[in-house]
Amino acid sequence: MEERFTAQMLIDWYVEQQGLTVEALGVAPVVVLSWSRRVVESLAEVAGAQSAQHWLYGEQYPLYRGEVAGNPVSFAQMPVGAPGTVMIMEEMIACGARVFLGLGLAGSLQPEAPIGTLLIPTHCIREEGTSAHYLDLEVTVGPSERLVRLLLKACKEEGLKVLAGPHWTTDAPYRELVSKIKAFREQGVLGVDMETSAMYAVGQVRGVEVCNLLVVSDELWREWQLAFGSPELREAMKGAERAVLRALAAGILG
Repeated sequence: MEERFTAQMLIDWYVEQQGLTVEALGVAPVVVLSWSRRVVESLAEVAGAQSAQHWLYGEQYPLYRGEVAGNPVSFAQMPVGAPGTVMIMEEMIACGARVFLGLGLAGSLQPEAPIGTLLIPTHCIREEGTSAHYLDLEVTVGPSERLVRLLLKACKEEGLKVLAGPHWTTDAPYRELVSKIKAFREQGVLGVDMETSAMYAVGQVRGVEVCNLLVVSDELWREWQLAFGSPELREAMKGAERAVLRALAAGILG
């Protein structure tokens, strides 16, 4: 299938209009994505990363570039939801990105994954609308197995509780029905978010590696329990940040 216009076309147009090179946009081969500005700024500070002044989205969705263990890495804030995340991922791929690690939040469907647990989504239930534009809904989407191994190892070395398994992605967080949660819980689905399955579909279609690490922020397997803004959740996210940096330092480019 041929696209009328592509992310590569947009990037080529933008750098020509601005009198820049693609390299000046600040996108490294490895990109860590998050939907939290606080997380992105924290990671960037640890890595000594500098703001990418010529990035398309400026301060709206900032991008930083630095090094971890001598390798260039970018840290980027994403818009919430699959469409915006995937759009910017496509533009980053056009700039040379080849590995994406996502660090975000998820709701838990399982009692064994309480608040603060780390989840690595493997195969996904696709209930967002973006991935269907990349792959038929019958196609199973999943992460890079290499990245899963690296993240699992890093989490365990940091002493963090981490689970890997099936995951649900939806466009409608306020329509996570009790009946649906029950059915997915019985199928062993660990958690739910709004971006993962679409990100994995892009990775499969574009031939880049993608894997997400999600921190459980709320529990859905019983009456809703949430920890937004709590010290417990902040501590869990700090642990997840350390795990991502450890995985990067282990040689994410392989």
